[in-house]
Order: sequence, then structure tokens, then C-alpha cells
Amino acid sequence: MKITAKSVVDFCRLLKIPRGLRIFLRNEYDGFNPKLKKLARAYRRVLLRRPRIVVVVGSLGKTTTKCALSAALNCPDRNFSYSNYGASLSENLLRIRPWDRHGVLEVGISGPGPMAGYAKMIQPDIVVVTSIKSDHNRSFPTLLDTRAEKVKMISALPPTAIAVLNGDDPNVRWMATQTRAKVITFGFEPVNDFRAINIHITPDGHTHFEVELGKKIIHVQSRLQGRHMVYPLLAAVVVAHLEKSDMAGVLERLAQLPPASARMEIIQLPGGIQILNDTKKASLESMHAAFDTFAQMPATRKIIVLGKVEEPVGKVRDTYREIGERLGRFANLIVCVGDDDLTSARAAAVRAGMNFSAIHHNGSRITGAAEFLREKLQPSDLVLVKGASAQKLQRVVLQLMGKPVSCDVKFCNVKVASCSDCPLLDAPANVFKNSFISRYFKA
Repeated sequence: MKITAKSVVDFCRLLKIPRGLRIFLRNEYDGFNPKLKKLARAYRRVLLRRPRIVVVVGSLGKTTTKCALSAALNCPDRNFSYSNYGASLSENLLRIRPWDRHGVLEVGISGPGPMAGYAKMIQPDIVVVTSIKSDHNRSFPTLLDTRAEKVKMISALPPTAIAVLNGDDPNVRWMATQTRAKVITFGFEPVNDFRAINIHITPDGHTHFEVELGKKIIHVQSRLQGRHMVYPLLAAVVVAHLEKSDMAGVLERLAQLPPASARMEIIQLPGGIQILNDTKKASLESMHAAFDTFAQMPATRKIIVLGKVEEPVGKVRDTYREIGERLGRFANLIVCVGDDDLTSARAAAVRAGMNFSAIHHNGSRITGAAEFLREKLQPSDLVLVKGASAQKLQRVVLQLMGKPVSCDVKFCNVKVASCSDCPLLDAPANVFKNSFISRYFKA
């Protein structure tokens, strides 16, 4: 950014915002990554010889898997940042302590090229691969291109390392042919080394299952919502078993593990109203996984706040027609937040049997969505809020919880764990004109 009198003034104002430099100078911070990466690599080679480093890569489920692994291995989550690539990843590695028994890192990518360098820097002992899905559709033309980048973490492993692969995903299972490391597969299918069996979703949505470890079958209980959450839990159990952790302690900690923020997170409101907050990400696959869980949960009425699909594949309107047709079969009320593409979902929902008046198109801004819902909500309603990460539909959730929210931008690329952690959630309008801040938003 060019230095001007305005940028100097804006920088000084940024100093007054809590964590302002950390959050809004991310681009400048990433510029230091070449040197920071060298430092992190040297730190790993010289001082981090004792800790066993576990890395999580994949398209979906990385954060929940990281949280489950940290709980299962009973190691502190030292990640300072909500970003999982670039300078943030380098610093996350530097924050692992030499006396830690394990360190768990989530590794993401924003485009082609960096994974091989991350592998060289981290030198992981165990790599867990969750899935190869469509959420990188804009950066990678096909799933084969996505897996070709992500497999670089696996192909760099030495024979002494372990690759723990989701064997139900053919693109992940293929990675077993690209590594010298020991390969362990997990999933639902019989071909896997470790299988989740007798999967049971409780009436409140919690996920329980069994897994055979050697000659013993263990029962895993969790507070996580949905069948797709079995994968992170199963991966954590498998890694803990391979690392010879005390399984009683592993199961106890996993049973207490809360959902990651804005990832199938249940929020209770007065009158028995529940919100299923799944606003962190919205690839088409994660959309349908949320719908699967939501459709099975008991409720007097089911209401959906529907945002945009993240990087849809193929014809966009066909994608929304598919979603609308599905929701029209079980939803009682739909609130659409997004552009005109969502009118395709509304039309398809009507064709599937919904009354046109039960589908409200709110427009691209969140303004009015929470107010509309407050007028419509009844005791024992269940509300799913789901949309693209840049829409930050969690603001609707926070408004329904009674939190003050003044931020009403259409698009937001600020990296924070959740909107409740953002210093701009209830900031005055003039703050958004700061040149260091405004580049993260589309007004």
C-alpha cells in the first residue's frame, strides 16, 4: 500500500482497535513469510525434535479434525491464528513448545504451489487427509488438480511417518500410492483398516459410533452434530491408538469436545428455540451434509436461513435449483440471503410443494433477516443458518441471540474465528472507511 497522509492517519487509528494490527495487516504480515518460514523450518529441525507433529490437510473438516486430534492426544492447541496458511502457519509451528509431546497443525492452501514448501517446513510425523471436495473450485479446475496439490504433503513423508487417509474418498485413497510412509485408512466402508460401525444419531443430533481397535470394540460418544462428524472423531481415535494414548482418557475428552465455532454448533434460545449454526463454510458437499443432519432433528417447525454456495461447480442456477427442491420437501420457512441466483432455489422449493409465502428473499445484506425471523419464530422451532464464509451469516445468529450488530457489509474476508471475535461487529460506520480495513469488505 502506498504511504500517504491518509494511510498514516488510518494506521494510527488502527492501533486503537483491539487486535487491529494482527487482523487487518494480514497482507503485510504474509509478506514476511519467506523469512518466517525459514525460521520455522530451522526451529523444527533443531528444537522440535521431541514433539510428534500431526498435520491435517483436506478440503473439508480440517478444523474439527484438528480440534478432535488435540483433544484425543491431550495436547494444547497453540495455534494463534485463524488462518491455516502463509505466515500464520509458520507462526503456528513456532508456537509448538520443545517439551510438548504432540503438536497438531491444520494446513490449508489458497491456490496452487505452497504445499510442498509447507511439507518441507513442518516435516510431519503423521498426516491426516480428510477429503478432496469442490471448495477449491475457483483455484483448481478439477478435483484431480486439488488432490495433486494436497498430496504433496503425503508424498514428502519418509518411511518412518504415517499417512492416515479417509479411505471412503477415492481421491484421498489414491494418495496411498504416492507415498513411502505407512498408510492407514479409516471410514465407513469395509475396505478400511479402521471402520466406524453402529453409527447412531441421538434425538438431539449428537453422534455416537463404535470402532474396532485390535480385538476390542470401543464406543465413542460425542456432542458433535451429524453423521459427517464421525470422520474427524474416527481419525482422532485412530491417531490416538497409533500413538498408544490411554484410550479411556481419549474417549472421555472426545465426549466433552464441543463443536468448533460456527460448525454445526447448537445454540439455545428462550422458548426451546434452537439454532444450528453452520455458517463457517458452504461448499455444496457441506450444504448437503448440514441438510442431512437438520432433516433428522426433531422440531415443531424447521426454518432455514439460506446463503450462497461456496464456489459452486457447473451451472450456478442448477445448483440452487437442486438445493431448493430438496429443502422444499421438509422446510417450513426459508429465508434467502444473497443475490438473484437464490431465486432459483425459491422457485424449485415451490415446485417441490412449499407455499410461495413461506419463502422470503432478504436480498444480499443481512439487514432485516433477524428482524423478520423474530416475528416468525415460535416455541420449539429449529433454525439452520448456512451460507458462504464471506457472507458471515453468523451475524444473523448473533442478532437472534440479542447481541448488538452494526456491521452490514455484503462481503467480508476478515480472518477471525467467528464474528463474535471481530472488533468491527458493532463498530461505527466511519471505521469501515479506514483504508487498511475497507480492503477486506465489499460494501
